[in-house]
Amino acid sequence: MASAGHTKSINLKFPRFSVPPRSDREVCTFVKLPRSEPFDAAGTLIVNHGNKKDFTSHHFLLYAYTGTRLDEFAALQGVIKDSKGCIDFGPTDTTTRVLIGGSQSERSLQMAPPGLATQILPTVAGANKKAFMPAKPHTVKRYLTPIFEVVANGFLKVPPHQVSTLANWSWAPGGVDLGGSTGGVPVPRGAACVTQVTAHMHKRGKKFTVNFVDHDGSQTPLFEATDYSDPGQWPRTDQPLPANWPLLVSPGQALAYECTHDNGSDASTVPVKLGCEETPGEAPGRSILDQFAARKNITGGAAKRCTQAGPDAAECPASDPAFPDRTFTGNCVEANLVFGFTSDDDMCILPGAYYDWDPVNGCDLGPLPVIN
Repeated sequence: MASAGHTKSINLKFPRFSVPPRSDREVCTFVKLPRSEPFDAAGTLIVNHGNKKDFTSHHFLLYAYTGTRLDEFAALQGVIKDSKGCIDFGPTDTTTRVLIGGSQSERSLQMAPPGLATQILPTVAGANKKAFMPAKPHTVKRYLTPIFEVVANGFLKVPPHQVSTLANWSWAPGGVDLGGSTGGVPVPRGAACVTQVTAHMHKRGKKFTVNFVDHDGSQTPLFEATDYSDPGQWPRTDQPLPANWPLLVSPGQALAYECTHDNGSDASTVPVKLGCEETPGEAPGRSILDQFAARKNITGGAAKRCTQAGPDAAECPASDPAFPDRTFTGNCVEANLVFGFTSDDDMCILPGAYYDWDPVNGCDLGPLPVIN
């Protein structure tokens, strides 16, 4: 890894792994990059495809570990491990992992505007291509912090053949922080200068909207995406920065986001979710809220996947070690669409970035001193 003043990019490559037919794998790996100084990243380039052009991972996330238990990663260097959200991968201090970049499209170049960068700090010991682009020396005036708002996932539950917009929440500086303990990033305590937002859904996600909510409760549309695989972002990268960039969001204001999911209302456009039946006559699939009320693993409620409706003991055996607290009737049935880690389940997440508002200059980077 280069120093803050270095001009070379850092190239990383995810090890090869295989995905069996009609299945999903969420895998994690660890790469150690020795360095003793911070690295100011101006952006990332993520090339996200497999052995052929039309095979693409449905999402990729890149984290920097900032904790003090780096030694616990030693045995994981270059290892590929199946893990849901990498929660059980490496040391348990998962809140010390800082989101650096992500993509769900084949190729994604994400660059910070002039004067901004993401700082990657060195830690203290105790076939995809990715690249970090270094910020130009003596240009950075503020460091970016990620937005990764996930609370709407808790409300995601769409019965078979229905459409729902129940998955919604807001990113609110100074507000109640629920997402920080459920896989998201904590919200800022003070005012924030938002530089970018985008959307994350899976294949049954039909629309994602973001509205700016003012102090009086009035809402102004900010961003809309209707293509889950290539959602775009605000502001658009093919146009000049809009007049309201960066967007100041103060305590008492918010970015409200909402997802529209379709669980097979029109089978010609999207198939209904199928899952292994657990209770006769009842659609399987429990939301995060359902799991919380039942005092079960809150992210483990998605139905066990199956592919053909009807009796199928091979796909839906009476028990499965991957679902130790469940039993199945042997039938593959239409299921509720809820939050889950596979591409056949769904999500409603607001990613983005911001930097802290300055009490003297506000969001204006011009008068601020260079910090690198």
